[in-house]
Amino acid sequence: MALIDNQGEPISRWWVMKGIEIVEKQKDIFSSAKMRQARVELIAGKNRLTTIKNWLLAAQIIQSSGREYVITDIGRAIIANDPYLEKASTWWAFHLSICFSDRNEPYASFFLSLEPIAKDWIPWEEMVQQVRAREELQGYEKSVMESYLGGIRRMFVEDRPLAELGLIESRTVRGEGISVRLGEPTVTNEVVIHALALMRFHCFPSRVSVTFSELVNAGLDRFLCLSPDDLRVQLKNLSHTERWQNQFSYTTVANLDSVDFSDGFMPRKTLLVLLQESQSTWL
Repeated sequence: MALIDNQGEPISRWWVMKGIEIVEKQKDIFSSAKMRQARVELIAGKNRLTTIKNWLLAAQIIQSSGREYVITDIGRAIIANDPYLEKASTWWAFHLSICFSDRNEPYASFFLSLEPIAKDWIPWEEMVQQVRAREELQGYEKSVMESYLGGIRRMFVEDRPLAELGLIESRTVRGEGISVRLGEPTVTNEVVIHALALMRFHCFPSRVSVTFSELVNAGLDRFLCLSPDDLRVQLKNLSHTERWQNQFSYTTVANLDSVDFSDGFMPRKTLLVLLQESQSTWL
């Protein structure tokens, strides 16, 4: 597991688009030797170059290849279907890719620390404490975690693309400071299908069947900003559709809900379905 060293900053739509364009042309653009060129092309200082590179790595849009970086299949699929990164489905793919990345912390823990049923507001200081209390993050200084989490929170405010999906709500109350909670985004069937495929691939790669409780415990409901009951209903309904009934099944036996997968239920396929078929869910 690696942390997203975002230098306490979010990434913009333009930086993602421009970062892909530059890496495609020059694989060593993030090297020390090319720093001056990178700063000019990305209109960014040294620290912001680190921000851009590490968000792109976390979203699995680029990957390291020695001292160079290459565009991944995920990055190529996104650019092929949405070259100007204007579609809501592109940013759902971006969000979910981070959730299941090898560099997903503390982004994943940010969502896992939020309550998915009542969706209560949580004070920012309490959020930081909860994230730091997670076993895999206990060794990091509070100041480091506050910085990284601050950059993550700012991905969901103002004019950032993820803010326009409605995944996270953030408010500032005078005398109380910042609070956050899960939002109420529109979660299409294609989004749920891709999230399920990613979770199966990354969390249960050798399994052909998982219980619904295991999916919830791994955070599928919170990554989608759905209550467990809403997620259960959507998975049940999808499993009975002509499109997906041969890809996975949802069964209940002796009060135990489980999901069974076919061999062909893979994220590389569901990603294209998401990018090409999902309706717009901008707020």
